[in-house]
Amino acid sequence: MNRSVLIALRVALVVLLLVALLYQVQMPIMASDVARTAPEVEHLVVPYSVAAILAILCAEVAGAAVWRLLSLVERGEVFGDAAVRWVDVVIASAVGVSALSAAVLVHVLAVLRTGGPGVVLLLAVCVAGGAALALLMGVMRRLLRTAIDDRAELDEVI
Repeated sequence: MNRSVLIALRVALVVLLLVALLYQVQMPIMASDVARTAPEVEHLVVPYSVAAILAILCAEVAGAAVWRLLSLVERGEVFGDAAVRWVDVVIASAVGVSALSAAVLVHVLAVLRTGGPGVVLLLAVCVAGGAALALLMGVMRRLLRTAIDDRAELDEVI
């Protein structure tokens, strides 16, 4: 892969990770502001803030795993077991985001029996997006595993 592409991808990852970190730090502050303006939801500030911070953490972990995958690509070692492990980390992170979003969605709909269409749509998109990413990465993991096996077979022949 072209070195300039790898650098551009790393710059994008750094920007995304910094924005995610900023939102993680700001989440409790924003939630407190909501609680001040709407005291009826004050009891939800801590659990929903924790869920949001954990979901962002999942995204940060996935970003770090992608960084490691880029390092493997740069060194020409992407066709190995280490790459499969980092893909597994991305899959686990996507499942984590989906699970957290689904838990909040169920709580909003079934327990609180509230949430306007915007809230429901946002949470549903998070659940579906995380699930789709996990499934896509599962397919990519299988393709990577097949490529690793094919490469090993070719190395034996040569």
